[in-house]
Amino acid sequence: MSKRVTKKMVTPFETCGATGAVILVNLYDPQIPTMRLFLEAVENANLPALLVGNKLDLVSQEEVRRVQDELGMKFPVMSLLTGENVPAVVAGIEKRFPEGSRIVVLGIFNSGKTSLIAKLTGKNLKIGDLPGTTLEFEEHSWNGRVLIDTVGQVIDVNRPFMVGYDFTGCTGPAEMFEKALRLEAEGILSSIPTAKEGFLKALEAIHERLKKGGKIVTTGAGASALVAEEIAGQCYETGVPCLCITNNMAQALPVSFAKGTGEEEGGLARFIATCVEPKDVLVAISASGGTGFVYEAARLCREKGALTVAITENKDTPLGKYADIVIKSNAKPEGPSSTRIQTAHLAIGHALVCILAALRGVTAEESIGYMLPEKIATKKMGIK
Repeated sequence: MSKRVTKKMVTPFETCGATGAVILVNLYDPQIPTMRLFLEAVENANLPALLVGNKLDLVSQEEVRRVQDELGMKFPVMSLLTGENVPAVVAGIEKRFPEGSRIVVLGIFNSGKTSLIAKLTGKNLKIGDLPGTTLEFEEHSWNGRVLIDTVGQVIDVNRPFMVGYDFTGCTGPAEMFEKALRLEAEGILSSIPTAKEGFLKALEAIHERLKKGGKIVTTGAGASALVAEEIAGQCYETGVPCLCITNNMAQALPVSFAKGTGEEEGGLARFIATCVEPKDVLVAISASGGTGFVYEAARLCREKGALTVAITENKDTPLGKYADIVIKSNAKPEGPSSTRIQTAHLAIGHALVCILAALRGVTAEESIGYMLPEKIATKKMGIK
């Protein structure tokens, strides 16, 4: 029994009274494991469904075929932005679902659910590229049918603690422990194919910037801030100049005295940008891709000519838009949990710093030297 959920709201999937479902696939960022969960959800609910690919304007035909092959089915594709194939898709929806149908529109955030409903109904609905624009089920009348807009996450709240891990079938803590570590490892392994291309591009570009005297600046919020701090720490262990500026412990930053350090504080983004020169690299980390000061910092730093690299689970977001290079993880198929994403991002960060060190010829002895304390004489306590 699948239910839709945000971090602050749970809405039963079954109580919306749907008699059919349109499932939208974001062809630019398909998130295949999550789409399989949507397909499983409608199958378990015995709902007739129509799978549709959106954002055809952003991908090649080869990429469309790859997504269809991974999902194991052919399905119509369109671009709501350009209008390509939209009339055929609309005709397909009308044919699939007769008048009187209540059609729930499902898909990850930014897949075009609200955009499709706005296109069909002619309504001026709130649409944006920030994750979480739609936060509740909303019904809209269309051509003798009802379209039901939904939030962009799916989770089965009837399974044990699926918010972090699915412990279904585990008989005790020992099995739970083993499963948790396997799931973390799977999050890393499943990120290899999605992250590899962006990782290699970023590695080469960062290496070139460092050779020309540039530095790295890392940023993130919450769990992503911890990843940013870890990357910065490892940079110093290998002799790379790196600043870490996050909203964790940010009360120590001058900007906090005037502006505060919340995720939506633009002043923090400007503060980060002042620390970045055109020859530098900003590594911006955000699981959602929608953390305000993080993507705004990327925008400002790119305007200055700095290289912007995003480490994120969702590339079709403001952070993805303002990044020169995206390293995309693929660690979280369901739910709002960030545990596996954080682990995958840590692994990506470790790999980035260690491979950079290898390319720069850093020896183990040099690395130990970077980690040794460097004590300098200072005044005695009490002396002013």
